[in-house]
Amino acid sequence: MGEYNTVGSQSFHRRVATFSHIGILLSIFVLGMIHLESVLKPFFIAMGIYFVLKPGADYLSKNNFPVFLSYLTMLLLFILILMSTAFFAWSQAQGLIENEDRQQEYDDKLDKKWKQLKNLPVVGPALTEAVDGSDGSLGTDLQSLGIGSGGSATDLIASVLSQAGSMLTTTITVLFFLIFIIFEAHLLPGRIERAWPGSSTERMDVIQTQIQEGINTYIVVKTGCGIGSAIIAAIIMLMFGIDLWFVWAVMTFILNYVPYIGSLIATIPPLILGLILLSPSMLILMTLLLLVNQQVWGNYIETKWAGRALDLSPVVLLLITAFSFWLWGIVGMVLAVPLFAIVKIVLENIEETRPFAILLSERAPTLEEAWQDALKDGNLSSGEFHKLTQLASTLGVSDEVVTRISGMSAAQTILNRGRAKADEIEFVKSVIVNREEFSPLRTMLVPGKLDKKTRILLDNLVEILEIESEEE
Repeated sequence: MGEYNTVGSQSFHRRVATFSHIGILLSIFVLGMIHLESVLKPFFIAMGIYFVLKPGADYLSKNNFPVFLSYLTMLLLFILILMSTAFFAWSQAQGLIENEDRQQEYDDKLDKKWKQLKNLPVVGPALTEAVDGSDGSLGTDLQSLGIGSGGSATDLIASVLSQAGSMLTTTITVLFFLIFIIFEAHLLPGRIERAWPGSSTERMDVIQTQIQEGINTYIVVKTGCGIGSAIIAAIIMLMFGIDLWFVWAVMTFILNYVPYIGSLIATIPPLILGLILLSPSMLILMTLLLLVNQQVWGNYIETKWAGRALDLSPVVLLLITAFSFWLWGIVGMVLAVPLFAIVKIVLENIEETRPFAILLSERAPTLEEAWQDALKDGNLSSGEFHKLTQLASTLGVSDEVVTRISGMSAAQTILNRGRAKADEIEFVKSVIVNREEFSPLRTMLVPGKLDKKTRILLDNLVEILEIESEEE
């Protein structure tokens, strides 16, 4: 009994020490991010761009492209898209600034809306008192409040555009960091192997695989959904005659990388212009269409494609996003999720810090749920398999039970989709090894669409496996 208490006490003290070390490291990291912003910010932007380029570069590398040439091709494509987008957005904004008639229309409508607001029964008297009168224009009243200089409605756009030149130094720094990251990325595993040979190398391989798979999935899905939502938003804004529709569409795409609140923030600028230009009914309709567009892409399509690729707690994500915005603004919000995901992956692959990683997760799934999530796309990556193996070991589940759970999850996935993939078929075959009544499945179950007889056999298999699971 005394020995048990001693072991328990040692385990407790070890965990406390681990959490203390994590807290110290995080504090140092945060302080570094605050005081070394000019260095770390371009570096992390370069890291983000690297992960954006990586899926395309990996695809080219698999088709006999040299690694550096693959990244160079993707980088040139990225720069081309970025410059084309910036040029079009600049041209659109510049066109509005130079259109004096449109500026005057905005000023007149703003003044009209402002006077209507001051005539409202509740807020009107308070506004009139604050600006010392009811006859002033919006520009004059804002100037009396110490806001703006009383210029035209497009002065803000002009002031924003005037800051574009200050981004040149940061851009060059990011490109330098990016080039060195590309050079170093494929050399790092070899250096780790030589520095820490043995089990440490295997663990680093697992961590690297999980980071690549998780971040790649996140980037591909987020980018695809961002492009889709931006295109639909642009069409909606064009339908309602919203100026700078391309600029706001680009903002929609960028803010799509910000979890939960990014899509809402992206709708604010076009709604402000809509408030000036549109009637109340048209404004409400446009608002509904923009919100539905964001929700469909963010909560349905994205979830269906990516599932729980990163498995991060929504509450923790919101806190991290808010902190990142305070720290580095919009750039921090965009970079927060992938950086936080990398930290969580590292923590869950170290035994001492695994409980901390579980606390940061969206949920603590059962082994059955974990297998269903992993096989949702019909493929099981090496990183996903390692996580499932790790979970089974933690829960103390036998190999026999794991085989049954994996086979049942694969069969359910095949039935739901109506098609079979190679990984799923292997798991189904594993579970029917000693089941003679299902031996026809070994030849009948092939990649592609299910026939009626195969579907019936799979239904029966799932039913039997579910009964066996309930009996345990």
